[in-house]
Amino acid sequence: LVLSLAQSARAFAPQTIPLNWTTLAACAVDNPARILAGDVTTQVANNTAAQCVASCATQGFGYAGVEFGNECHCGTGLVAPLEDAPATDCNTPCAGNSSFACGGVWRIQVYSFPALSPNSWVYQGCIADAASAPAFDPAGVTTHTFATNLDLVNQCLQACARDGAAFAGVENADVCQCSASAPAAAAAQPVSEAECNSLCPLPGAAGFEFCGGVERLGVYKF
Repeated sequence: LVLSLAQSARAFAPQTIPLNWTTLAACAVDNPARILAGDVTTQVANNTAAQCVASCATQGFGYAGVEFGNECHCGTGLVAPLEDAPATDCNTPCAGNSSFACGGVWRIQVYSFPALSPNSWVYQGCIADAASAPAFDPAGVTTHTFATNLDLVNQCLQACARDGAAFAGVENADVCQCSASAPAAAAAQPVSEAECNSLCPLPGAAGFEFCGGVERLGVYKF
């Protein structure tokens, strides 16, 4: 009991997260179904947040999490909005460096690559998109949907980057389109930004972001 209380009250050193990744949750609730979409879990003897992020990035994942000291989780997105847990719940020392915390029992620290970081994706504007006049050439489009629209723009841009697409678009807060080519000049009509008014939630208490609109595509270029 004394050891358990000592561990829960322990102060851990802050970790430097590499590759311009950001912290989505300092400590969140995980469950047996996993909160990261497409979760790939490995047990790592030298596990730290930095080591896990680097490993996930090398494998092409855009989300990473550390849990229970030695677990590194890599994923393609979030299954549902993150449920924050008290920071003191993430009280298990990292297997690779006991100065750092690496989650806890069903408690995970979550990190993500910011798809809109400098020298990456750039917003192009709000474009009309209808079945009769699609913004992108249908022959060159890959459409993605996700388990949740939480952080949809980031999920979409990461999916399009994995596809090798140069253009991406989000529509009506639930659809992601990836295209190798720019919106078709003959069909794509720029419209007022006010028409891209569908909202998607952001992680934690960050609020919302605009995710296209009804027959309106928020377009990004890599």
